[in-house]
Amino acid sequence: MTSDDGQRNGEISEETIARFLEGGNGDVLTDMLVSALNEAGRFLREEMPAETRH
Repeated sequence: MTSDDGQRNGEISEETIARFLEGGNGDVLTDMLVSALNEAGRFLREEMPAETRH
């Protein structure tokens, strides 16, 4: 994601979330968040040694 000032920081600003919701794009926002969580899960499975998982 790119912040309102143009910097890439990996986070969605509250203003961006509000724009999605006001524009009736709640489903798009949900899809983006689910995709990000899936990607984080894949990263953790690939990068974290099995013996350190709880």
